[in-house]
Amino acid sequence: MVRFWRSRMVPALRPRRTRILAATIPALCRAAVVLSVAGAQPVPAQPFDGQRDAQPESATLAIVGGLLIDGHEGPPLPGGIVLVDGDRIVAAGSRESLAVPDGAEVIDATGMTVMPGLIDVHVHLDILGHSDYQHWHGSHRPNYAAIMEVSARQLLMSGVTTAVDLAGNPDALIATQQAIESGAIPGPRVVASMGWITHWTDEQVQRHHRRTHTVNVRTVDEARAAARTAIAQGAGILKVHTGLTEAQLRAIAAEADRNGLRVTGHVGNRDDLLMRVRSGQDGIEHLSLSAGDSPVIHPDVIQGLVDRRTWVVPTMIQTMAQGLTAEWPDRRDNPRARALTPPGLWSDIRSSLEHPRRFGYFGGGLRVSRFQAMGAKLRQLRDAGVRLLVGTDAGTPLNFHTDATWQEMDLMVGFGFPPMEVLVTATRRNAEYLGLGDELGSLTPGKLADIIVVDGNPLLSMRDLRNVVAVVKDGRVYKRPDAGVR
Repeated sequence: MVRFWRSRMVPALRPRRTRILAATIPALCRAAVVLSVAGAQPVPAQPFDGQRDAQPESATLAIVGGLLIDGHEGPPLPGGIVLVDGDRIVAAGSRESLAVPDGAEVIDATGMTVMPGLIDVHVHLDILGHSDYQHWHGSHRPNYAAIMEVSARQLLMSGVTTAVDLAGNPDALIATQQAIESGAIPGPRVVASMGWITHWTDEQVQRHHRRTHTVNVRTVDEARAAARTAIAQGAGILKVHTGLTEAQLRAIAAEADRNGLRVTGHVGNRDDLLMRVRSGQDGIEHLSLSAGDSPVIHPDVIQGLVDRRTWVVPTMIQTMAQGLTAEWPDRRDNPRARALTPPGLWSDIRSSLEHPRRFGYFGGGLRVSRFQAMGAKLRQLRDAGVRLLVGTDAGTPLNFHTDATWQEMDLMVGFGFPPMEVLVTATRRNAEYLGLGDELGSLTPGKLADIIVVDGNPLLSMRDLRNVVAVVKDGRVYKRPDAGVR
């Protein structure tokens, strides 16, 4: 039996406002993922050999010839070079100013774009786009860690090198984090909330598909204890759901602040939102869901968000996925998701997507008025100076890990955000939100080498982010232009 243990944190990633699990375990001896689906034989996932598939041939890596977008909002640099030594970026600049060291491994990015790895601050590794949550969690609860391996591969191969899991099963998340950190499986750096904290009735908890992920509290002391438990499990962020009182939220926020963590979560109506930001909730998830179809956010809400410097994660693609699929049914046959999902599991997912109008929780996504209202609200927030982030709720119905991040970014551009601003938000600003701005989010010498190569130019079309042909995380090459998906 392999015994897992963790140090409190990777020393190089000890930020002011977050924790990330350390890679302190030995190489993890894991079999290939096996996922059982009713009526289907167990299907092994694509095997991964950490030494063969991700270890550069030399300690030095050079990415040469691409258009450099460095994450600092300056003009892109054509024909640039990025040099990596070990897990760190050592230089980024022009061909004229830099030379490729002898013996370096070279990735030719001529005609492509080189940029920091994407960061998605809201994903669910335990779900893969299935429409029936009760069926999914009822059938696959024993296989959460195996499902998370599939999700992790999908995210990394799509250019997401850091992901924030909000509300996943703690045991499965710990196993997944350790497997990624040890090199046993490919995946992004995972920051996790280790479930969520809420104040529901017992009946609500029992009915909920995520009841094994839910910590239901009744008192302030229970709320404080729940926060401490999540932190002890290695949480890098805390997530709260509806029903909590102001006193409970303040207790949770105090524990988070004491341990350098942020608190994010859902909101109800306007008064609930204002109470939450007043109580110390740092982030708001799904703001679009709390305001219905109105294209205007109340001035009190705007002022509260600005005054408290609250971060907002709109998750537009989650709200719009159903409506987009009603317009373009082919979205259900996502070739990228299908290629990176075991066939038996994909069959289960695909069969659940035949009737998108029945998805109760996401029913509002069918209304065109909501699309228009979301764009107006996002522009209102931006114009007021509210700090916006890129997060997707990936894994929710029709919201595949392989595509959610670029689709969210494409929606932002469609709603009038400048492409460079969107790219910087999905990299450097997301890193700053996580307290990792000194380590991630830009092609800056000294930072960790999380780099992607895109066949195309996302400044001209954000949809080019579909074409991520190379992925480097912590200086290790997980995907190469000449080798495809690994």
